[in-house]
Amino acid sequence: MVTLDRLVVLSTTLFTVAALLVLVSISQPRWILSINQDETSLGLIEMCITSASNEQKCFVPQHIRFVWVLSFGLAVGALGLLTMTIFLFLASHFLRSSIIEYGRLTGFAAMIFLCFSTVLFPMGFDSEIIGGSPFQLPTDYRIGSSYIAFVGATWLTVVSAIVTGKMCLPRFRA
Repeated sequence: MVTLDRLVVLSTTLFTVAALLVLVSISQPRWILSINQDETSLGLIEMCITSASNEQKCFVPQHIRFVWVLSFGLAVGALGLLTMTIFLFLASHFLRSSIIEYGRLTGFAAMIFLCFSTVLFPMGFDSEIIGGSPFQLPTDYRIGSSYIAFVGATWLTVVSAIVTGKMCLPRFRA
């Protein structure tokens, strides 16, 4: 049988990897990439254009999609909650206190934030820059590595929340 300490270490590790993936994905504007000669890469709040001379210019566009700003806010909030979860799990493990339940709740809230953010982002594909429709990119754009890492972080957080739920179940004696 798996001990509680192993589950705490496993879930802490999964939450840490998820937090790192979220940090990397929101720090790079490679959520949507164009396939044209002048490559355009879009992030949640930043846009980068690479010209034919391989000179890259990054800027914040004047008209940012509200759903992308909301998605960015949820991602930053989730990153804070993941960090708090990690600290609460570590404190519970090393201090032998009963604050693991609070870590479980913050981890669950981080999972909810990441799930909302993951679903909200494709709603902004109807931006005038892209020209698609919600949840449908046009053929000259594709999903970038930052969004893929973000979805991976969301899945890791879901798995971590499941592991955390297993370790926080009440134990009944027969």
